[in-house]
Amino acid sequence: MSILVTGASGFLGLNILEQLLAEGESVVAVADKPLPLLATSVFSELPGRLTEAVCDVRQEDPIRRLIAGEQVTHVLHAAAITSNVARERTESGRVVSVNLGGLAAVAAASAAEGVERFVFVSSNAIFGGATPDYVMLDEDYPKDPGNLYALTKWQGEMILDKIGAATGLDWVAGRLAGVFGPWEHRTGIRDTMNPVFQANGLAFAGRPAWLPRPGHSNWHFSRDAAASLITLLRAPAHRHAVYNLGTPYLWSIGDWCERLAALFPDFSIAIGGDPGEATEINLYGDHDGGVLSWERFTEEFGPTGLYDLDAAFAHLMEWQARHQRFGFEEGGA
Repeated sequence: MSILVTGASGFLGLNILEQLLAEGESVVAVADKPLPLLATSVFSELPGRLTEAVCDVRQEDPIRRLIAGEQVTHVLHAAAITSNVARERTESGRVVSVNLGGLAAVAAASAAEGVERFVFVSSNAIFGGATPDYVMLDEDYPKDPGNLYALTKWQGEMILDKIGAATGLDWVAGRLAGVFGPWEHRTGIRDTMNPVFQANGLAFAGRPAWLPRPGHSNWHFSRDAAASLITLLRAPAHRHAVYNLGTPYLWSIGDWCERLAALFPDFSIAIGGDPGEATEINLYGDHDGGVLSWERFTEEFGPTGLYDLDAAFAHLMEWQARHQRFGFEEGGA
């Protein structure tokens, strides 16, 4: 098996690369920029074979040449611009071009070169921001994408359905929720960092933080998110085209911050009331919204996650200490 991963220099892409290489796979990492130096160093110690390629995912011919030249059998497409409203005011064409044009080009190249499995990284954003708090979002819950990023993820699933029907490409989409964990860093492609990343940056800098509410969700640890997508990539067969990849671990950013405060004495967290001089942690909106389901995937393949709150906290704090707090600018969140 030879695997091509797009968006490889991004947060999720690095987690996917690390797991595949640790398991001895041959991986072609495609991105718009080289991998971070730390990742290159860490990955060089792993048993798998890594080939890097800097190219534009919107260009089908270079992707075809990579697939053919590296004898790629499986493709995991994670490349996307995770845009906010401000970016969509000024770069809407680029967001749509990369997110949909890139998907179509990579999928078409995969189909033309006989790729055996194509996995698309989709998102819970397709359900929109108006879902009631803690309602279970199964795969068929009504869609209401609230921005271009969300719309491109939903339309991306539709595009793959048509490409698959026309070409026979075996595709599957895995929808992720709020992913956090090792390798998160500012790439210029993701506009709003995960609240855990924001909180960690404030704790490392010894600055007070403020939450408008605790912020409950089934936040998805990046190790588990990558593992679920890799499961979809390798599965001999799949009963469905789309899987929600939520986990059963529901906890709040307030819970995370309490653990940070116990570890970093100069850090404090306030929830509600007057923020004063504290820095607000962005919780992606004015309410928590729905909880992404996990039942379909779990019934067919097993758990979507192994890291509960405490296990994820311990792992990430140890990882950050070992890697010089990778991803954080001095004093930044």
